[in-house]
Amino acid sequence: MSGSATTSARHRKLRASTIDMDDTESRLLDEGEISLNKKAVYEPSIPQRCRQLVCSRGWAITILVLMGLFLVLIAIIASFARPQPTVCPDVSQIKQSDTSPTTTPAPQYISTNGQSFPWKHLKLPRSVIPVSYDIHMHPNISEQTFKGKVTILADVAEATDFIVFHIKDLKIPHFSVQSKKSGQTILTSEYLEYKHAEQFYIKLKVKLQRGEQIQLDVTFEGQLIEKLSGFYRSVYKTLSGEERAIATTHFEPTDARAAFPCFDEPEFKAMFTMNMVRDGSHISLFNMPLRQTEPLGGNGLVVDRFEESVKMSTYLVAFVICDYANISKTMDNGVKVTVYTPPEQIDQAQFALEGAVKALKYYNDFFGVPYPLPKQDLVAVPDFAAGAMENWGLIIYRMTAILYDEKVSSLANKQWVAVVVAHELAHQWFGNLVTMEWWDDLWLNEGFATYVQYIGADIIDETFKMQDQFVLEVQSAMYLDSFSNSHPIHVPVNDPSQINEIFDKISYSKGASILHMLATFLGEDNFKSGLTAYLKKHKYGNARTNDLWAALQEASHDIGVDVTAIMDTWTKQMGYPVVTLAKQNGQLVLTQEHFLLNSQAVDDSGEFTSPYSYKWYIPFSMTTSVNSGSATTVWMNMSSVSIPYPEGITWIKGNPNVTGFYRVNYDSDMWKMISQQLLADHKVFTAADRAGYIDDAFTLVRAGKLSLKTALDLTKYLEKETDYIPWRTAIDNLNFIEHLIYYKEIFSTYKKYMLKLINPLVTSLGWKDTGSHLQRFLRGHILHLGVDLGNKEVIAKGKELFQKWKTDPASLSPNLKNVVYKAGVENGDEADWQFCWDQYNATNVPSEKAKLLNAMTYTKDVRQIELYLGYSLDKLKVRSQDSISVITGLASSPSGQLRAWRFLEQNYDELYKRYGVGSFQFPNLVKGVTGSFRTEFDYNEVKSFFSTREVGSAKRAVQQTLEKINMNINWMKNHEQEITDWLKENAS
Repeated sequence: MSGSATTSARHRKLRASTIDMDDTESRLLDEGEISLNKKAVYEPSIPQRCRQLVCSRGWAITILVLMGLFLVLIAIIASFARPQPTVCPDVSQIKQSDTSPTTTPAPQYISTNGQSFPWKHLKLPRSVIPVSYDIHMHPNISEQTFKGKVTILADVAEATDFIVFHIKDLKIPHFSVQSKKSGQTILTSEYLEYKHAEQFYIKLKVKLQRGEQIQLDVTFEGQLIEKLSGFYRSVYKTLSGEERAIATTHFEPTDARAAFPCFDEPEFKAMFTMNMVRDGSHISLFNMPLRQTEPLGGNGLVVDRFEESVKMSTYLVAFVICDYANISKTMDNGVKVTVYTPPEQIDQAQFALEGAVKALKYYNDFFGVPYPLPKQDLVAVPDFAAGAMENWGLIIYRMTAILYDEKVSSLANKQWVAVVVAHELAHQWFGNLVTMEWWDDLWLNEGFATYVQYIGADIIDETFKMQDQFVLEVQSAMYLDSFSNSHPIHVPVNDPSQINEIFDKISYSKGASILHMLATFLGEDNFKSGLTAYLKKHKYGNARTNDLWAALQEASHDIGVDVTAIMDTWTKQMGYPVVTLAKQNGQLVLTQEHFLLNSQAVDDSGEFTSPYSYKWYIPFSMTTSVNSGSATTVWMNMSSVSIPYPEGITWIKGNPNVTGFYRVNYDSDMWKMISQQLLADHKVFTAADRAGYIDDAFTLVRAGKLSLKTALDLTKYLEKETDYIPWRTAIDNLNFIEHLIYYKEIFSTYKKYMLKLINPLVTSLGWKDTGSHLQRFLRGHILHLGVDLGNKEVIAKGKELFQKWKTDPASLSPNLKNVVYKAGVENGDEADWQFCWDQYNATNVPSEKAKLLNAMTYTKDVRQIELYLGYSLDKLKVRSQDSISVITGLASSPSGQLRAWRFLEQNYDELYKRYGVGSFQFPNLVKGVTGSFRTEFDYNEVKSFFSTREVGSAKRAVQQTLEKINMNINWMKNHEQEITDWLKENAS
């Protein structure tokens, strides 16, 4: 699945940072707000309140008497009360345990009828194993209900007198258990439901024996409402304004149980058949091809009967009822690939169809295992929480992730479609054909699909240069993994909230990064051979991480490395190392240590303990000025290493092209050589290496391991930098500093320095939409930065193009829309904002809707901000899938930051109800609204708020946010004077 921690970050915004990186703010505040205390946004200040009090002398005497009596009462109470501190804590000393939200109480295992629930485990017993499901489903889209019956054939693996399976938000009017051997009904004595674990318990009057086979029949009823998980209703509008409803599914990780009773765990693989009742005006889709359609009575209903599926997990089951159009192609091997969209949008599906055919053909060879199903459908749905979901044979997409209109959509939109298509098709092998045994190995699915999406997207369109962009994936993973509240790749999880927590950059991006590192030191041929062996051995079954390591070990036995020993240090402990290089007595000494952004953070919660004392097997590689064409690799086997210092060198680059998941620090002399070389001729380094130097340096500063001056000195060469990857990295890192000094006097000097860096590019790139794919990306980012920094020419041109676009939409290149919309809205009036809103409602191009939705968050008008926040929870105005993007977008500007936080506080119950447990969007909401705070007042307010509330899947996000605010505070304490002095010296 392409989760929104993975999707929204790079492609919904052109604010140069992502939600998982440091959020960028807009650059301007309304003048009347600059001096306000945070609370003044919410309520009158003390002087304002005092001015409101006008009283007579009599009233004054009465008030004084009452105050005296009140003070006496307070004194009496205080004499029995324990004194409380009144000063803010020293946040630099706050430990992880201090940042945790309220702990969820231990399960009580009480059934809905008040009885004790007999099965006291969150995972189901292994005594009854499903073999097949025959599902009869009858949705009534107009009445917003569904009903059905499921027949489950199951083997008895252990003697038992009870059965436990999953249900969620379903009514069970009837059930029965039958022996397949005798055909007789097995009597039951009791049934219970336990809502916390979403389990249903049936007590049998006889004991089933191992080797028996039973048939479990369950009828069920549910609500077909507008939500984002389970079996739900979704509505789209035609160009004429007519609303049309469809029914669709999203089951990962634990919501198949909300559609039909089932054994809803990845290990319980089975075969599925579907019988779908529908209206004659609709079509229905399932994982497998349609076998036949039969009339059902005389009321216009029919039933579609589908072929039986291959053996698969419940979370991969999918079905859609819609009135869509489609286009298709049949591959040389007979597999039919079809894209389904609303009829008026089918012309936007061609690129996804062609890309899917290319990727499937390539993956058949890459994996060495043919795609096993007769068809592959790709379906665009109006409301979808993730970017897409890899249901076997029926992939469901958010519309922005599959539809592309070359006249309206940008190259970034086109790349996003290619990336998501490549990601989901990779899952057809990694995740579907071979599935993780339990969710603690989620990274086997998502890390691998993220790694392969870069290969697949380049196959779809080689001009994307996705392999060059992979360094940005590594950097985003390293950032999150630098927190003391990170987690290992392999992490114990049990309930749905814990499972949803780990759909993050650790499972996706770090997983992809360590696989990239592994492929590099094993060699591509060995790596691919191991993957093929793994898939063939475990196809249609489940596997764990060690099974992958065993296959790769067998394929690479001749190179003398212990794959399991090496990779366990990367998957079973959180974080990653920083390798420090120093010249000592003619030797180059390499030392490793656990890298943390906040080294003072102490994890005393006991949640994770490193089995390796935070040491790693590191395939450390480096190049120097005398062997820049080839890298030297030295293994650091959980230890330090010394090698002869290369003679006659003028620079060293550790971790060339950022193929390893570690940072590199250098002694002061080496950093000086690097800085001098960048100024003299930066192109001796690859673009990835230049990005690596910048990201390492600024992140080391934040960790207190490098002077800020050293990192800032590296930026001087940027005046000559013309590549996207180094600039993107520099913007991400410099935005962090900009955000912290925004309200300081030195900010104007910072803007002057940054404009000095970007103005040569503003001139050379201009506004003409030409150049390579990455050059066009660079133009968008640089012009966007120009608007942020107040470049008058850029703002004026942006406003001019915005006004022209209002009367002539075709005049504006799709690749310039983000920056032009920003310039127009941020510097425009209410009419400009309203025009964007009207266009948002009028367009049927999803990527254009997303751009406009984001553009409107740039407003500085307080009324519009409050209005838009209100719209975000109005389903008639903003889709539920987009609500969090609106709120966090507004929170990323100075004008909207505090209002978004206040809105979250006021509407927390509704937000939690929508997203808190069943969605991995909720952590993005918490981080996006609160992660940019930077005062002790903010820290205490955020901590206090979340300490008294359920946080569901955002538990770790709350911890990480509090740690981030703490680091923001400490950075200013440690570096404010240093950056002031440096900017004054270098801005001119």
